[in-house]
Amino acid sequence: MVNAWRIVNLPNWHVEKRGVQKGDVVESRRTELFGKVYRFTGVVECPPKFLYEEFKNNITKLPEWNPTILKSELIKEISDGIDLTYQVTAGGGRGIIAPRDFVNLRRSAQLASDGRLVERDPDAYISSGVSVQVPGYPPHRDMVRGHNKVGCWYLQPRNVQTAGGKIETHTTFQWLMCCDLKGKIPQFVLDAAFSTVMLDYIVHVRKFVAEAKEQGRF
Repeated sequence: MVNAWRIVNLPNWHVEKRGVQKGDVVESRRTELFGKVYRFTGVVECPPKFLYEEFKNNITKLPEWNPTILKSELIKEISDGIDLTYQVTAGGGRGIIAPRDFVNLRRSAQLASDGRLVERDPDAYISSGVSVQVPGYPPHRDMVRGHNKVGCWYLQPRNVQTAGGKIETHTTFQWLMCCDLKGKIPQFVLDAAFSTVMLDYIVHVRKFVAEAKEQGRF
């Protein structure tokens, strides 16, 4: 989690692709520890706490609203905010990348502006994950096992004035990704695929949030 927080807040990113919605951007940069990493940034119209609790507590429900995730299982809850998960992705890049599965150790927490853990009045929320080996979840013969080197969802509050003059709290949504998808995939193919995956993903997040708002969930 510390590595993810540090990297997502690094300066000097290179633009890979901009999204249709204003402000949506996928960027990349090289790091000493993990090589090339990717970061999506965009705004989602809900408080960050809502998204944080959804990602943290309802990980098994992701496939219900996000077609980029085919399966999402909670293997074991180790403690509050720490768990083991198994996910199967639908592939990406409009068919460029085949489906992969991942076994992750997740850490979800509330953070101060300097990255310290806090129990109240957080400046940001994070849900990070790295790949691990877990008994009972070996690689499948018919599925390539991907490897998450470092990654997170990083959520910060953003106060926005609506057209009616009302102040609402929205979320600056950042997704850090650094995956070894295995196989001999050219870098330019990975660049295009990761950018497409991230920009597709946020479409589903926004649709989910809009429906949750209509249901009065926040």
